[in-house]
Amino acid sequence: MSKLKNLIYLFVFAGILFVLKFLLIDKFFIDLGKDAEVWFTSGLLLIVLGIFVTEKYFTKSLDVIVNIVLLLVVLSMLENIGQFLLYWPLFIYSLLVGAIAFLSFVLIDEEKDRNFLSQKVAHSANLIASFLGSSKMLFSIVFILSIFSYFISSLENNFLINKEQVAVLSLIVFWGMLILVEPIDKKLITPLYEKIRDRTKPKLIGRVTKRLNPDVVYVEQSSGSPTLKLGDIAVIDDIKNSHAGKGLIYAMFVLELKTDNKKYLYFYCLNSGTINIAKQIYLHKIELDIPEEIMSSEVYKNRDNIIGFVHTNSDIDVIKIKMIEDVDENKKLKEGDLIAVNFYKTSTKYQIINVETDSESIDGQSKKGGKIITAQQIGYWQDDKQKFNDVGWVPSVNTPVFIETSTKEIKITNNNVYKVGIVPRSQYPIFVDFEESVSHHIAIIGKTGTGKSRMAAQILEKMSSIDYKVVVFEVDRKNKQSLTSYINTDLTEEQKSNEFDLSKATKNIVSVDWQLEDKDKGGGTINLSDMTAELIEKVIGYQTKNENQKICIVMEEAYDFIPENSFGKQEFGQPKVSRISQMVLKCRKHNIGFLIITQRTALVTKTILYQCHTIIALQSFDETSKTFMSAYINQKYLDSMSILPRFRAIVVGKGSSCDKPVIVDFFDSKLVK
Repeated sequence: MSKLKNLIYLFVFAGILFVLKFLLIDKFFIDLGKDAEVWFTSGLLLIVLGIFVTEKYFTKSLDVIVNIVLLLVVLSMLENIGQFLLYWPLFIYSLLVGAIAFLSFVLIDEEKDRNFLSQKVAHSANLIASFLGSSKMLFSIVFILSIFSYFISSLENNFLINKEQVAVLSLIVFWGMLILVEPIDKKLITPLYEKIRDRTKPKLIGRVTKRLNPDVVYVEQSSGSPTLKLGDIAVIDDIKNSHAGKGLIYAMFVLELKTDNKKYLYFYCLNSGTINIAKQIYLHKIELDIPEEIMSSEVYKNRDNIIGFVHTNSDIDVIKIKMIEDVDENKKLKEGDLIAVNFYKTSTKYQIINVETDSESIDGQSKKGGKIITAQQIGYWQDDKQKFNDVGWVPSVNTPVFIETSTKEIKITNNNVYKVGIVPRSQYPIFVDFEESVSHHIAIIGKTGTGKSRMAAQILEKMSSIDYKVVVFEVDRKNKQSLTSYINTDLTEEQKSNEFDLSKATKNIVSVDWQLEDKDKGGGTINLSDMTAELIEKVIGYQTKNENQKICIVMEEAYDFIPENSFGKQEFGQPKVSRISQMVLKCRKHNIGFLIITQRTALVTKTILYQCHTIIALQSFDETSKTFMSAYINQKYLDSMSILPRFRAIVVGKGSSCDKPVIVDFFDSKLVK
C-alpha cells in the first residue's frame, strides 16, 4: 500500500471513528462511566493508529513493545477493574507478550548469522511477538472485552432493535472493516482500479538509483508499481511525467533484483539521450503510443531472445556476458551454443565455451548471485565467401546478446569441401576446404570410439569424387573398425608395399598392403618408417610427372609410421622419421597433402603434427593432446576437449570455414548412429 493511500485510509477511518464516538456512543450511552472509554482509547483508536502508522514504520519487536506499554498504561488507569471482563488474564497476557518482544529486541543482531542459536531464538521470539502483540490482535481483544463489559449489559433488557444496539453494531462493523481493509485493498480495490483507469496514462514504476553507462539503469521499485515482464517499455521522466513525447528516453525492462527490504529493477535504454539527473529520474510504464523507431529497433524486435549483456573484461577474442536470471533454464543453454551481438552494423557470432557464477552489489549491502557466460568470437557470416570472417574488435559494455534463432539452411556452393557439421543451435556449416586444407595438411585427433575413422573415410570418399588420388597407410587393415573397412569398396584398390606404383592405380583410393614378412621386427612398429619413407618418395616421383594431380597421403594411427623419438627403438628408424618430416615440408609444392589420424599425439612426431594447419579435434583426455592443441585454441576450448560429447568436435585452422576455433556437431547421420 502506497504512503498516500495509507494516509488517506488513516484520515477516513479516524474520521469515521470520531463520528461514531461523538454522534452515536456519547449520545446514546450517557451513564456508562469513565472506564467505558477504554473501547475508544485502547480499542479502536489504537487499532487505527497501529494499522496505518506504527506498524508501517517501526520494527516489529519495538512496535509490539510500544503497543504493550500503551495497553498497560490504559489498564492501570481503570477505576473499577472488577467490571472489566478478564482484566487479569489480559494483563498477564500483555506482560508475557511484552517480555517475548523485549527478548527479541535485545538478542536480534543483523550482523550475525541467523544460524546462531541466539539469532534463532531472537527471530522465533520476534515471529511470536509480532503475531500476538500486533495492533490488530491486542487492541481487538480490548475492544471485544469492552463491548461485553460495558455495552452488552445495557442492551440486555431491550428486545427490540433500538438506537443503542445500532450504535454497538456500527462499532462492530467498523472494527471488521478496519481489520479487513488491507486484504480487501490488495485483492479487490487495487486490481479494479488498474482495470478501470486510463491505460494510456503512464504508471509510476520507481526512481533511478544507479546508472551504468552506456544504456543501463537500476530502478528502486515504488510501492504499488505495475507488474512488469521482460520487454515492457518505460520512459524516463520527472515524477509527474511532464515531458511526455518530448525527447524522452525509452527503456526496456529486463530483470528484477530483490534485496532484504527493497526491490530493484534492471532496465536497458533503447534510444540515446541525456538524462537530467536532477529531475528526470523516474520511470513510468507505458502501454500505448510507443514510437515507431523504438518498436523497429533490433533490441525490441528480438527482445524474447535476449540472454544477457556484454560484461566487463571482454576482449577482441573472448567476451563475458552477464546472463539474465533463469534465461539458461528457459532457453536450455549449453556449451557450444551460438549467440549473436550486433555491432559495427553486423551480427557478430560468438560461441559459448564456459559459464561461471558471480555476484554483484545491489544497494551497497545486499548482493545478488548470477552467472557470467564466456563466449569465443566466431565472426560474421559472408554468404558470397561462405565462411565466417573475424570482426577484429570488441562490442561495448552492456550491448545486448541474443541466442541465435535462425533456422534457414545454408547451402554450400563449393564442391571441393567436406562438411564436418554445423555450429550448435544454428544452421551455419563448418567445412574444410580441400584446396586450403590438404595442401597444408590435416590432423584428426581423438580417443578411440569418437568417430575419427568414420569421419576420415567420408573425407577420403569426397576427395576421390573430385579426382584426388588418395594413398592410405594403415597397418591393421583387416580389423572391422579399421579406416579401410569404412570406405566404399567400389572406390578402393590394394597395392602391395613392395610393388607400389601409383601410376598403375585404376581407382582413386589406394590402400597399401604392408609386406612385413622379411622385415626386421626388433624395433616394434618403428620398422615401418623405412618403408613409409620409400613410398612417400615414390608418390613424389609420380606427382613430379603428373604436376596437376592432387594427392593426399593418409596415416591411420600415425604413430605406426612417424613415431615420436621417445616411442619404440630408435637406433635404426628415427633417421627415416626425420627424412619423412623433411619430405612433408616440401610436399606442399608438389600438390601433396597429408591426413594424420591418431588417438595419442604423444606418440607422433611433433615436427609433422605442427605442420598440420587444419585440425579436427574430438574428445581427448591426454595432456599431450591438449599441449599440442594449445598452439591453435585457447584454454577454455582445451578444457572442453575432455568433456566433448560424442559426435562433437573442435575444428580450427586454415582450411576451416571459420577463422576461429569452433565447436561443431557432426552433420552426417552415419556418424551419429
